[in-house]
Formats: sequence, structure tokens, C-alpha cells
Amino acid sequence: MAKFYRSREGSGSAIDTRNQLTTLGSQTAPGALLVPGAATHLTALHIAGVTSNEAADQYGLLFRLEGPGIQRGTFVIAGGAGGGSVATGGHTLAGSRRIPVNLPVVPGQEIIVLAEAVGDDMGTYQFGVTCEFATEVGPEGEIKGEITVEGDITTVDSVTRLTSQGSVTAPSRLTPPDATKLSRIVYAIGSDAAADGEVNYILRIGGDAVKGGEQTIILGAESYIDVQAGSDSAHAHMVPQTLENLDIEVAPNETIDISLEMAGVDVGSATAVVSAHFA
Repeated sequence: MAKFYRSREGSGSAIDTRNQLTTLGSQTAPGALLVPGAATHLTALHIAGVTSNEAADQYGLLFRLEGPGIQRGTFVIAGGAGGGSVATGGHTLAGSRRIPVNLPVVPGQEIIVLAEAVGDDMGTYQFGVTCEFATEVGPEGEIKGEITVEGDITTVDSVTRLTSQGSVTAPSRLTPPDATKLSRIVYAIGSDAAADGEVNYILRIGGDAVKGGEQTIILGAESYIDVQAGSDSAHAHMVPQTLENLDIEVAPNETIDISLEMAGVDVGSATAVVSAHFA
């Protein structure tokens, strides 16, 4: 199986605003990102993003692929999250994360790459995406589509349904017409660390689409305690995480509910970005 790699990067300065990634460092005008002629699938995305850490807040990142090169139309994916309790300094080093997607593509057609920030405004943003193409589907198998949602969680022990998608205020939450299972979750969560505490993050997957009733998964944990007087606390950043081989049975053309909950002692407000991939 031969592979091909094409990359784009760019910046942004506002939340809930799409930013087209059209440059590649010294290549200020590399031209359209075209699907290689021999490629049948976009097997993976390598994504990275950071903020300038100019606010004591929390954020999430989303990446979008659009254009005639994607057979199923627009594809959106969770791209990271983070936050911090101070606005006077910070350093983030976030390695790119490879996420399998295995999307059918149209050879010779263009893919438009976009990125945006959600949650609270952190200043400016830098985004980068590498599209990994191949001459056949990857070992994880082809996906039938995705549902990506995001939202803010502001209190502990209270379920928050995620229903927005940045610049898209009400994205569809219907499962693909040929889907039989939810195979992968991609997610990231970050808080503003506004309170001393420690929490677990609980993902809840339900709705008419889920055949086995509500599914619950612990996504991670977070804690915070104030630093000593006169000191600063570094900002935290979570690169996108993946849960593979979930094999949750779903019905096609039905609504799926994706919710998040903080459990424990309040750490402030959190932003979560979650993508569900279907097979």
C-alpha cells in the first residue's frame, strides 16, 4: 500500500470562526490540496494546534475538511483542548496526533482544510494538518461518517448535552444511513482551573440511535490547586485522544445524544470536543 502526505497550516484570532489553512511555512501559496491520482482513501489525519494563552479561560479546537475530494462531503474532527488560570504567561508544546479516519476520496479533486477554536477566547491560534492518503483502506476499516459536537461544562455532577459545533450552532446528530456501529471516539477536554478541586470526566452516549441503551465511559481526570503567591500556573493542553474498537451497536438515521459530566470537586468551567466515528 503506497501512501502520500499533503499538509497545510495557518492561524486564527477568534472563536467560532472558520479559518482556511492555505499556507505551508515558506510556501505562502502552495496551491490547492488535491487528492493524489492513485489514492482511494484518506487514511489518517495528523493534527496539531495551540493558542497564545492570553486569557485565564478554556478552549477547544476543531478541524474541518470540505470540498469535492471528500466523497461524503464535510468531515469534522476534535483537535485538542486546554486552558489555564492565569493570563500572564504560559508555554505549550503539542505534538501532532495521528488519527485514523479511512475516508473514501475522489482522485484529482480538491480538499479544503479549515480549523476553528471554540469555548472561550484565548487570543490567537496556530493550526496544522497533514492528510495521509493511501491506495487502499487502512487496517481500521472504512468509516461511514461522523458526528462532532462540543460544549462547555460549568458545574459538577450535572449532565451537559453537547449540541453545537463552533460556527455551526446546530449540527446534525443523525447517524449515517448505512451505519451499524459506533467504532471510534476522538475527544479532548480542558478547563480554566478556576477552582481548587479534582474531577473525573464521564462521557454518556445515548438517544434513539443506541441499541443497547446509554453507554458510559470515563474519559480522564483533572485536578488543580492554587500556586503560591507571586507564582504563575502553566496552561494545560490535551492533544486529541482516541478510543478505538468501541463496537457500540447503533441504528441508522436516528439521533444520538453525546453528553459530558464532571464528577468530583469543581475545578471551574471546561470545554469538551467530541467526535463519534461510525462503521
